[in-house]
Amino acid sequence: MRTLAVLSQKGGTGKTTVAVHLAVEAWARGHRRVLMADLDPQRSAADWRRARVGAGPSLIESKPGALFVAQQAAQRADIDLMVLDTRPAGDSDTTEAIRAADLCLVVLRPSFFDLKTVQRMIDMTDAMSTPAIFLLNQAPSSRSGREAPAVLEAIDILRRRAVAVAPIGLRNRTAYQSAVARGLTASELAPSSAASHEVGRLWKHMEQMLWPARPAATARFGRMPAARMARAVAAVGAAAE
Repeated sequence: MRTLAVLSQKGGTGKTTVAVHLAVEAWARGHRRVLMADLDPQRSAADWRRARVGAGPSLIESKPGALFVAQQAAQRADIDLMVLDTRPAGDSDTTEAIRAADLCLVVLRPSFFDLKTVQRMIDMTDAMSTPAIFLLNQAPSSRSGREAPAVLEAIDILRRRAVAVAPIGLRNRTAYQSAVARGLTASELAPSSAASHEVGRLWKHMEQMLWPARPAATARFGRMPAARMARAVAAVGAAAE
């Protein structure tokens, strides 16, 4: 099992939107045993899952301090990928998620206030010796092939901090919010859209980081029977309470 922690030091970065999109992308591309853990008291990921009709990643709501037990239960339940939607700016909760993760995805916007939090996240992930990659989200679209100055400045700041930057950023597109409001993702709502394309590329990169030496997911994983998956999620959810 691999655990991906989606982190942010500020609210409003689109962290939950990124988390649900990556979880669904993983599920749709062959990782059929995907479990999201909603660690944010706002329970936005849980609201999204309740709005969803049909199959997709499973979700549990976890309380602070219960993540380790829930993760062990997920491991026993043969979960393939656990995606943690964390609480913004919650130091103790964030530290717990970083410790549990195989990889951290730090979500931030190309803005002054978001970029001010970079060193804090570097220090926290370094302290746990957990690999981290930074994702620019809600970035303005390029025009005539040229990036907006705010995007270029953000990339420059991150590179000067010598951190890993996701080669695919996510743009400020209405498709993301339109999809999430229906319990979907942009790839499901509009498969041929630019949003769908960039999410697919981002997941491919994340998958390569999580499983650097293994073949494609579609060749590895089959669908867990629905009844068995429901029992497994119930067990993990009980452990998370």
